Amino acid sequence: MGVPGPDEVVARLLRLLAAEAPAEAFDQLADLVEARLPGEARDDVLAAIGRARRVRELLARRKQREKEAHALIETARDLASLRDVDSVLDAIVHRARQLLGTDATFLALRDPVVGDVYMRITLGTVSQAIESVRQPVGSGVGGRIIATGEPFATPDYLNDPRIQRNPAVTDAVVEDGLVSIAGVPLRHVRDGVIGALFVANRYERTFDQAEIDLLASLADHAAIVIENARLFAEAEAAAERLREANAELARQGSALERAGAVHELLMPLALRQADVGELVERVAEMLGGALAAVAADGAVLAATGDTALLPDALPAASDELAAHEVPGSPGTWTVPIRAGEEHFGHLVLAVPGPLPDHDVRVLERAAQTAALLLLMERQIAQAEQRVRGELLDELLAEREPDWAAFERRARRSGALVFRRPFTVAVLSASGVTRRQLARAAADHATQHGGLAAEHTQHVVVLLPDVDPTEAARRLPAELGRVTGGVVTAGVAGPATSAEEVRARHREAARCLQLLLALDRTGEGASRTELGVLGLVLDGTSPARVRALLAQNVGPLERYDTEHNALLIETLEGYFAAGQNPRAAATALRVHPNTVYQRLDRVDRVLGHRRWRSPDGALAMQLALQLRRVLARIPAEELFASPGSCPPLSATA
Repeated sequence: MGVPGPDEVVARLLRLLAAEAPAEAFDQLADLVEARLPGEARDDVLAAIGRARRVRELLARRKQREKEAHALIETARDLASLRDVDSVLDAIVHRARQLLGTDATFLALRDPVVGDVYMRITLGTVSQAIESVRQPVGSGVGGRIIATGEPFATPDYLNDPRIQRNPAVTDAVVEDGLVSIAGVPLRHVRDGVIGALFVANRYERTFDQAEIDLLASLADHAAIVIENARLFAEAEAAAERLREANAELARQGSALERAGAVHELLMPLALRQADVGELVERVAEMLGGALAAVAADGAVLAATGDTALLPDALPAASDELAAHEVPGSPGTWTVPIRAGEEHFGHLVLAVPGPLPDHDVRVLERAAQTAALLLLMERQIAQAEQRVRGELLDELLAEREPDWAAFERRARRSGALVFRRPFTVAVLSASGVTRRQLARAAADHATQHGGLAAEHTQHVVVLLPDVDPTEAARRLPAELGRVTGGVVTAGVAGPATSAEEVRARHREAARCLQLLLALDRTGEGASRTELGVLGLVLDGTSPARVRALLAQNVGPLERYDTEHNALLIETLEGYFAAGQNPRAAATALRVHPNTVYQRLDRVDRVLGHRRWRSPDGALAMQLALQLRRVLARIPAEELFASPGSCPPLSATA
């Protein structure tokens, strides 16, 4: 073969790229040029070959990513269209084997009763032994993944000292000829790791991180399928329980019919919306004993009659639907106050002697009437809250209201009277619906003389005579306890007019966005409580922030983009670890030398080491936080004045 000229080399490169030739073809061409092409042209030609090989790698990577993305989309479509769990899981296992090009693929689950790990689906096996494998958690690849909750890969299963092998499982692996194995956990929000998805080859193979990440994405889909199956089963069980409850309610209705004579005595109380205290008094007179209405939380709503007959400690509510005598307390009867599935509490009756059946029916009908009174009372309160919510929604709308008309409506409804200063809070929650959060916030606001409403995908609360700092501390804790979710609160105040409430709302909303952007969910804070970042944002401009970012993180971002590096991620881990490189390496899951090398690279990219000094480190950390915030909140919204900022974005 003659000495190729530069033009001929370029022509060959183009042919190799067009044919999607393997990397070895580019290496062979480079070796030929290195050996035979003399002079200065050789370096230029070798550089061109290197760039062409990089282009080939990028094209191959993009093609593989497209193939992976298509497979994930198809899997997501399966989740929406297929109700058969096995069909979807089979499709996921098949795609994992196809995308990663492995000989076999398995999906193993943890037995919730026995506690060991068993094979749910296998694909590509050549023996039945591997299909019936069961092993303790911690043993083998699947057991190790479920025990640790971390991905694991081995190029040589039989000789890997990290694996605790079970003899029966090892025999099955040998019989099937498996050598290299990689797997990832199937995670469940409530139950933790419930299984593992792994692939295997019958030859030594090292799995790279991209392959592990793809396998993890497919495992996440599989976990969703399993969770959906559980939810369907629970829904069926709940429906069965509802059917049983309806049947019981029907039987209870027949019993109430037998107490129809009491209807004429109790119905007038309901028609004129008497309070529970009057109802308790009338029923105690009819039954000739002492009667107490007890709320669901144990608080006594009303009590009358010969209260000496009542036990010192009132009995707790029972799950029984009908009235019954309290065990161990002769003459003491209890009946729940229920409206459908709504449980308001219970009635406790104490009589000096036996209670005839017809008086038991009277007590049961009294509980139904009490439920009706409490339900109407709640509906009236909810209607008032809706009126207040509409008024608040008008006040906070993007378009400024007609202040004269708004003030007339506020005075007429009595919902917003600015005789006292208001603290404004904007809330979001994870783990519960916005409706649940709004209901809990409305109850909290009503107890404190305030109001709450849903507005632009968040919940807004106005509390009179409450310090903003105290509200920021109390709202996430109390509402989180009531709802069972994680509540985050942006707070501002005080506001002594409708115009100030509108402005403080925008300030509280921005504060909520900052808390979420900084991953401080579950907290409450005002602008001044956001630390250095809050103080900086209070007195700066977009131009100054961009200058700070350009000086500190701009060069690093460009370097990361151009060289596919991780300098920004390394710095964030470094500062999060208290500027301890070894702790940062543990968090980043890299070798400590890698962290040291990346930090030295930061010095070279920035052209100085000032960022390591106390002042420089503060500036760098502030720039990193601002970068994270601006990735979630547009600059024009972040720096807008309280009276002119745009509505809250849905991403907050």
